[in-house]
Parts: sequence; C-alpha cells; structure tokens
Amino acid sequence: MTTTNASAYAPPPSRWEQLKREIKEAAAEFGIDEIGFASADPFVSLKAILQNHRDLGYESGFEEPDLDKRITPALPSAEPASLISIAVAYSSKMPNPPKNEPGKYRGVLSRSSWGKDYHHVLREAMGKLEAFIRERVPDAVLESMVDTGALVDRAVAERAGIGFSGKNCCIISPKWGSWIFLGDMVTNIPFPPDTPVTEDCGDCTLCIDACPTGALVGPGQLNAQRCISFLTQTKGFLSDEVMRKIGNRLYGCDTCQVICPKNKGKHWTHHPELLPDPEKDRPLLLPILDMTNREFKEKFGESAAAWRGRKPIQRNAVIALGNYKDKSAVPKLGEVLLKDPRPELRGTAAWSLGRIGGEEALDIMNKALAEEQDEKVREMLVEAKEQLQSQTKADAAENKNETSEFSPALGGEPETIYYDEMQSMIGPLTLCATDKGLCLIEFGSFSVKEAVLQKWSRTWCGGGELEHDDERLEEAKRQLGEYFAGKRQAFDVPLDLRGTTFQLQVWAAVADIPYGEIRSYGVIAEAIGRPKAMRAVSGAVNKNPVPIIVPCHRVLESDGSLTGYSGGLETKRKLLSHENALPERNKRIEE
Repeated sequence: MTTTNASAYAPPPSRWEQLKREIKEAAAEFGIDEIGFASADPFVSLKAILQNHRDLGYESGFEEPDLDKRITPALPSAEPASLISIAVAYSSKMPNPPKNEPGKYRGVLSRSSWGKDYHHVLREAMGKLEAFIRERVPDAVLESMVDTGALVDRAVAERAGIGFSGKNCCIISPKWGSWIFLGDMVTNIPFPPDTPVTEDCGDCTLCIDACPTGALVGPGQLNAQRCISFLTQTKGFLSDEVMRKIGNRLYGCDTCQVICPKNKGKHWTHHPELLPDPEKDRPLLLPILDMTNREFKEKFGESAAAWRGRKPIQRNAVIALGNYKDKSAVPKLGEVLLKDPRPELRGTAAWSLGRIGGEEALDIMNKALAEEQDEKVREMLVEAKEQLQSQTKADAAENKNETSEFSPALGGEPETIYYDEMQSMIGPLTLCATDKGLCLIEFGSFSVKEAVLQKWSRTWCGGGELEHDDERLEEAKRQLGEYFAGKRQAFDVPLDLRGTTFQLQVWAAVADIPYGEIRSYGVIAEAIGRPKAMRAVSGAVNKNPVPIIVPCHRVLESDGSLTGYSGGLETKRKLLSHENALPERNKRIEE
C-alpha cells in the first residue's frame, strides 16, 4: 500500500510554472534583484492616459510616438504570450562625499547615473536571463528592452508585481523602494502571471509638494517639459526660473525619490558596478568647462549621464557656478562668453555672470555686448546686465541701512547656507540650514526670496554662500510634509536659531505652544519674565526665522485677532484652521 500526503492531491506544476520557479531562484545569479511575470495582453486603459498626456504637452519627446506600440506587446515572429519585468537596485547614498570649498565648487549627478551605465548593467543581466531560458526552451522567442523599447516599462513592472506606481511616477517596490532600474522582456512562452502589488501611496503628497518646478502636476502625472531631470538633458537655452531651480545639478534630479517615505532607510550596495565614484559623480565644476570631447568621454563615458554628450553637462556646470555666485569663476565664464562657439553656452555664461555680479563681470558683459551677433545671446546679456545693475543698487541701499544691532555678526567667518524648496498647502517654501541645523524658512520660492536670504546671510553667517542641497533638507521637508498632511503635530529636526538673546527667549517660549492651541503676546511676555514687554515680544515673534516649526502662527492678540505674521494673515488663518485652532470670530467662508 502506498502512502500519499495532502500535496499529492494538488495538480503537478506545469512545465512553464516550473520554469518560472527556476528563473526566480536563479535571478540573483544574473544580477537581478526582483523579477515578475505578466500576461502580454494590451494595456488598453493606458492609451487614453498617454493621449491626454500628449494633448497637454507633457511629453519629453524621447517617447515612442506611436501610442498603439506603447500599449501593445509585440514580437517580430511570434504571438506574444507573456511579459517579464526585472528590477536591479542601485545606491541611494554617497559615503563621505567631497565638500565644496571656495573656488572649488562641485556639481552633482543623479543617483541613476552613478557607477556604470545602467543600460549596460541591465542588458548584461537580461542577456544571462535569455541564455538561461534558451538553454531550456531552444525555440523560445524573446525580445528584451531597456528604455529603448516601445512599451511603458512602468506599466509592465506594475502588472508583473514588481511594485506599485507611485505619485512620483516611479515604480515603488515594497522591498527595494524606488531605487530600482527596470527592464522588460516579451516572449511567446505562456508563463503564469504574478499578482500585482496592492500597496499604494495613500494620501501622502510629499513628492508633489517637494518638486522644485511643480513638474508633478498631480498623482502619477508628470509634465516632462518642467521636470529638472529632463531639462538637464536638453541641449538648448533654459529659462531664468529653471536655471535658478537647477541649483548645482549636472544631470538628473532625485528630489521626488529622496523625499519619499517609502525610500526611508533603503540604500543598496550589493552591485559594486553601480556604486558612486565621488570625484566623478560629484565633480569639480571649473574643470568641466575645459574638457574636450575625448576628456569628457574618459571621465563620464561609462556613466548614463554621458549619452547626450558634453554640451548639456557643460551648460549645467555654467549654471551651477552662477548659482554658487563663485567669483573665482568669473574669468573662465568670461572666456566662455567671449570665445565659445556655442550660443547656448555663451548665453548661459552671461546669465551666470549676472548672478555673480561685480565690476569684472560687468566689464566682460559690456565687451561681449559690443561683439555678440546672436540675437538670443544678446537678449540674455541685456537681461543679465540689467539684473546685475539692479542688484548692485539694492545691495548698496541695504548696506547703508544695516542697523548696528547686528554688526557683531557681520565680522564672523562665512558659513555656507544650504537651501531647498518645497510646495505646500500654503504655497512654496524655501528651507535653509547651516551645518548645525535648520536656520530659516521663507514663504516663497528661492528665486523670489534670494535677496532676503543674502541679506540674512550677511547679518548672521558672515555673508556665506547659498548652496542648493536637497539631501541636507530632506528630513525637514519630510516632517513639514507630514504636518501639512495632518500626520504630524510636533517637529524634531535640529535647529540653528540666530538672533538676539531676547529674541531667542521669545522663540523658545513660542516653541512650547502645543499643536492646536493659541497664546497671546501677553502670555508669552509673562512666560519669559517680561510682562511689560508685549510690544518687543510682538516684534520678536514676527522675526521668528523658522515659522511653522517654531509655531508663531499660534500667537494672537489678547482679543483673538490675527496680526503680525511674516507669511501674511491669510496664511496664518490657514495654518490655524489646519490645526482646528482658529478662533470663531476669525473664521470665514472660503471662496
């Protein structure tokens, strides 16, 4: 008599199910971190989304123009039966990145371009996968794609269970986060499909709020024409707004991934070929401007950032030098403006010289205006010169009106101020930090508030440079995003408050006001032991450098009226309403 167990009643696995298991077990040997299988049915509902995307002008121009090809899996000599999606995880952090120094400022390449070009890494992995399958199914028809295929790889990955489609337009794997490269394969083998991931972003909108240019126009909707990642790869002229927001990015942008809570704590180092080379991936800017094509290929040739050639990288380096306001770069930028044969580089150099300012920059621009023939470059020269002259007058007026109250700080050593922007329910915010902690939050974008930040730097940081650094501000943006989403009531980011002794006392008392509660200026004055100093308390509250985190919006007049808020009374009203702390007499029906 033969004894059987319960599993014997289950049907034996099909040939294709067994092969699928073997592939999944062997995937890591091929350098594949995640692999999923899906049906090769057309992505019918995707077509309307793609058409709407096109109609709105959101495409980058790099996509396959035929929408039917983008939604319909196909093989040249067989009927497609299955899709295979693979994911390879990459590094999200650079250990001990080289620092900026005066006259030796650096740019950054996005994490997707660190190490070896991911196209080659994925093709090698998929080549090993193809060989594995052909060894077992010699007559199989297989076609692999990495970026260059017609299909939308994110749609394939989502159907195959690699992850879910995030609001930042990335596939987010529950295990690997969005730090993954995707590859696809179409085959005539009828593999059993995997189950899609049911996780999603919930009500989180941190990526949308943090996007520097507002390119994420909605959940899962990207206007590529405003996306910094796309714009850094273009070869033409860029607008003043875009160049300011590019900061020191040479290629790509990681903001929407850095800010994503699903990526918190996810950092992968098991693919040595994808690890960063600090000198290549955070390179000095000035040497880039002197690179020949050959030198560019030698330094960046193995990187994904090299595919568009040296012109976009050199243009972006010129932009970064302007955003750093690197005066030591003026001679080299002048050389670019006066001698470079490429109009895009000359016009961008004019813009950067206007940002840096000074008599030397002005002299160079005047010389260029006498010689320049290109209409667009001349236009940028005139705008840059006008801006430089306007800023020079404003600086002179500010310096004349500086009060003696702050003069001791002006003689200190210059400290770099790191900044980044985020969108919020009350509009754009600019966040600034020193090496010690968050020091400033301004209502408005960096381009609008730049002069204010420069003045603050002269007062409290010895006139230090402003440097864009989204990573350094990541945690502050995350916590603010959670506050605006109703998920956080208190903050624990390190602060570096700069003010008089009296102001610091007032701000400490304000910081103690709990979420959803309000206090009067008189109560704050009592709390610091200065009950008769209500007017001085009001002035100090209004100069709070980190509103929201030090919640000065919770301080009202004794009769409950709203006064004295740096972001405006309507912003104060919105914040109190958000906390359900708005006094009844100040409520109004929103238009």
